[in-house]
Amino acid sequence: MKIRRLFCGLSAAAMALCLALPAFADAEEEKIVDPWAITDDSILTADKSKPSFSFDGSGWKDYVHITPDADGNFKVGSEDTVSYQGVSLKVTGSADGAPSGMQNFAWVVTDADGNPAFPDANEEDADFVTMGIEFDAKDFGMNYFDGCAFKFTYRINPDIKKSLMGDSIFAFPADDDYKQVASNMSQIKVNETDSPNTTLYQDKVVPVPTGVGATKFIFEIPLNKAVKSTDLIYIDNLTISANTEAYEGKYNGMVVANIDNYNDVAEKKTTPNELQIAEKEEKTESTSEAAAKESTATVPIIIGVVVGVIIVGGVAFFVVKKVRNRYL
Repeated sequence: MKIRRLFCGLSAAAMALCLALPAFADAEEEKIVDPWAITDDSILTADKSKPSFSFDGSGWKDYVHITPDADGNFKVGSEDTVSYQGVSLKVTGSADGAPSGMQNFAWVVTDADGNPAFPDANEEDADFVTMGIEFDAKDFGMNYFDGCAFKFTYRINPDIKKSLMGDSIFAFPADDDYKQVASNMSQIKVNETDSPNTTLYQDKVVPVPTGVGATKFIFEIPLNKAVKSTDLIYIDNLTISANTEAYEGKYNGMVVANIDNYNDVAEKKTTPNELQIAEKEEKTESTSEAAAKESTATVPIIIGVVVGVIIVGGVAFFVVKKVRNRYL
């Protein structure tokens, strides 16, 4: 009897395993391994001297979109005063207060004690909103942004720092439902490391993993307090690198070509990275100058010491000679 029960149990387990195999196979087939594709690769170039978006012309207006949750509150335009090079993209916005839904990445924000500032963000039925601007892969003739990388220069208006959730703006890949599809989001903050030089732009690179199905790339500006129409963020010289893993590396090293008349003669303003290099060079130069001055100042001292030794030696010689003549 026990043997029969054991045999029946093993048979049932084997049957369950057989039934489960097709499900696993289907799941494996549905997994996006390398979804990136491009219908027209003429948009790509190996020339990296120009950014994909310089915002100096008007071509960017067909590619930069306001997210649905920010429609009516946010606007995009050009900025040539507080710009990095030539003209920058400017996002302005207003808010009556905290949004009705939960901001994306609310789960990363903590209070002074290190506890979650928005514990409801981890609930399965949490209602999320996405306020900001977006780039859509289909506008570039791509199915997905998977494997691409977004490199850009930015400046956050320091006046809105306390009105942002977590004092931050977030850049991340997402799907058509505005759900983040990768854990490697980029949390960018107001430039305070170079205070009071808060007008300086900063550089950032955000890679998009493969196999995630990212149809969008979003700059989320999570206003959490009432704000009247004001500048929120400035973005310049944004470059989109092609997926280097697709098509056996066919597009390795290529980027989306400039589409909005890059003004390459416009002077770039200093970024924190450039400032640090300049300060280092200036410090090195100052040290060299100080060493040169010290060396120059040392020469008269040495000459004075030598002359003094000669004079003292001469006096001593004269005295000794006098003494010898007196007592001899």
